[in-house]
Amino acid sequence: MHHRFKASALALWLAWLPAGPVLAQDGSMQPAPASAGTIEEAASLQTALTAYLTGVPFEKKLLRIEPDPHGHRIVLDPAAVLSDLAGTPVSFAPLSLVVSERDDGTWNVFTRDPVVVSGAFDVEGQTQRFEYSQGSQLFKGVYSPALATFLSAEAQVGTTTNRSNDAVSDSVATIGATRLTVAATPAADGGADVAFTQVYDAVSQTTTVRFPVEEGAPPSSFGFEMGAKGVETRGSLKAARTRPILDLYALVLSNAADLERDAKGTLAGPFGMALKDRLRSVLPLWSSLDGTASARDVKVASLYGEFGIGEASQTVHLSGIAADASFDMDVALRGLAVTTPMMPAWGASLTPDLVELGVAVSGVDLATPLEMALEKADFASDPPLTPQVQADVQAAFAPERIRVRIKPSRIRSRDLDVAFSGEVSLASGLPVSTMAIDVGGLDTAIATLQGAAASDPNLHQAVGMLQFAKGLSRPKDGGRLEWVVVSAGDGSVAINGTMLKGPDEPPALETPDGETPGDEMPAVEVPADEL
Repeated sequence: MHHRFKASALALWLAWLPAGPVLAQDGSMQPAPASAGTIEEAASLQTALTAYLTGVPFEKKLLRIEPDPHGHRIVLDPAAVLSDLAGTPVSFAPLSLVVSERDDGTWNVFTRDPVVVSGAFDVEGQTQRFEYSQGSQLFKGVYSPALATFLSAEAQVGTTTNRSNDAVSDSVATIGATRLTVAATPAADGGADVAFTQVYDAVSQTTTVRFPVEEGAPPSSFGFEMGAKGVETRGSLKAARTRPILDLYALVLSNAADLERDAKGTLAGPFGMALKDRLRSVLPLWSSLDGTASARDVKVASLYGEFGIGEASQTVHLSGIAADASFDMDVALRGLAVTTPMMPAWGASLTPDLVELGVAVSGVDLATPLEMALEKADFASDPPLTPQVQADVQAAFAPERIRVRIKPSRIRSRDLDVAFSGEVSLASGLPVSTMAIDVGGLDTAIATLQGAAASDPNLHQAVGMLQFAKGLSRPKDGGRLEWVVVSAGDGSVAINGTMLKGPDEPPALETPDGETPGDEMPAVEVPADEL
């Protein structure tokens, strides 16, 4: 049997576990059928893993591998190591993976061990305690060493609870049953197309903070609660360089001892050149990364009141490290509600109940400067790049190509609706921007503030500013008002074609002797006998 199981399977599993959770318990989920492992095969698998983890985890008995009726069992037992590092007992229930090689060289991976860890630490004379526990956990997947990722995986975790307390605070966070799925397929150039989903049924956190008080005085404390339902994350990576990233990790780990002993000497040798090659191999990281996150019924409550969001969502798109890299993000908060005795009566009609914001950045050359930095870097020097190379790298970003666009966005309250979009460009070498703003309900908002100003004179200034802005507007359909704000490269600012600020004064030029052209020159006296 060819033991090609890579440590990234273990690393991915361990990285996922503390983040918590996924699906409801399903007792029918079992390890994939496989032949029982042998002691010799377990030793061979340990040798393969040592290339990625070094022998230290096995020597410290942090990890062990033993035969299992369904293949082999990789056991993580960190309690002793963590207790030694912390200088105090740490309880950490052992976690195990059951793995078996498939006919096509991929590996079955299975675990049903929940994470249960607790400990107490003394910090500056104060005891801090924590407990983290998963009610149950199941994970089952097929791992590909060639791609260094799971081809398929699903996981389930019951209710997860995280408790912590110290002398002044107590906190309890709970994550309800959640679900995780992962799927990957080979992509071009040895990369992988990876998609994942993770759904939490509900999350909540309650925190109490106690204030120190004098002896005999009544206790003083306050608390706040946060929670959300239907928290969901989805993502996809196209042509992700998963295997080169694993190879880079393995290279650095295999030289960790030499780096600790003599960093400059190690970097100046073959490792430095190999490091550059491995860094180049992981580029462009991926061709695209897309992700979405959303949550329902988000609430934050404290003694100051309650803040709620009916639905919150975010979408992100990232290109890889490319000569024309881009970034795109949209954020939406719908059904916002604020309940607090601190809000004045007029504030309710102007508090947003909808926020939609979007931004897009394009034309960023990340590939050229990064390649230049890798080519010129001397890792044995401090800093690795000379001042001239740093300047060249900065110039290679080509800021004149960068375009920042504010996508159509909106902030709406009961009485006021503000929509805006715009663009910033550096094509001329100086920032030039155009922003279009249109508003509905401005007269209603002004009237609301004017009425409130009778009892709160401080609002007169806000009323005056809104009236001044209204004077610069132009009408649009539906009774809305519009402002088009143009900021030119010369520093001038115009609103709806009216110059609000003129161009900046050009900087004064100095002559070699320090005088400014145009200054009066001193009179030259001519002897009378020369007239």
